Amino acid sequence: MNLIQSWKESLRLFERQNLKSFLMVTGKAFVDVYGAINKPLTSWGNWISLAVIVALVIMTNSIKMLHLFWVEAIILNSMLHFFFFIFCLAMRPSTDIKDITYFRSYIGRFWILLIVAIFLGISRVYVIPFIFIWYMFSLLFAFDSRGTVNDLLRSFQNGFMMVLYNLPVCVVLWAVLASINFVLYYFVAFALGYFGGLTMAAILYIFFVPIEVALITNLYIKFVHSQSSLYFPQPKQ
Repeated sequence: MNLIQSWKESLRLFERQNLKSFLMVTGKAFVDVYGAINKPLTSWGNWISLAVIVALVIMTNSIKMLHLFWVEAIILNSMLHFFFFIFCLAMRPSTDIKDITYFRSYIGRFWILLIVAIFLGISRVYVIPFIFIWYMFSLLFAFDSRGTVNDLLRSFQNGFMMVLYNLPVCVVLWAVLASINFVLYYFVAFALGYFGGLTMAAILYIFFVPIEVALITNLYIKFVHSQSSLYFPQPKQ
């Protein structure tokens, strides 16, 4: 596929009817994901969630008393990318039943990609435009693979190709994500000044992260369907 032609085709997303449909699907995905996330939680899981909240409150106050603010930054970064990882699993199209076994299975197979994301976040590599979008597309490609080393390398290659061949849309996506993150980080910074700051930050992440994941996931689905020959081997004629 010609690069310029691909850019022109991708820009059709912003035609009124196409954009309206995309936003409606994205909005529905955002609303529905909370049910998908809550479904795997058993009564045991709810107790774990409560324990995490209590732990975050304790850590917030311990960090303030001991002035270990670098620990706070690591916890925030780890929580943020964990939520991106989990919401990607919840929102991606799949025929699998998204129960606790589903989430455990994918975390067990792709945990290394979560670690990579956390390290990239700590290093602030994500300030480079499109790096985060590239990673998220690659993560979704990886989830659609068997998870071998070759599959993971191919996923990052496909993620790069998806950004490159849809660059005009990715520019707009980057601007939208930057705007959302600006608001998010403002609220998080405000929340950290109060008792239980890490808990409030987690709640903010749970609200804001699905918006970003819904946008990225639905673009991924659209691009894979319309440009499948770019990412997957095609049968010979």
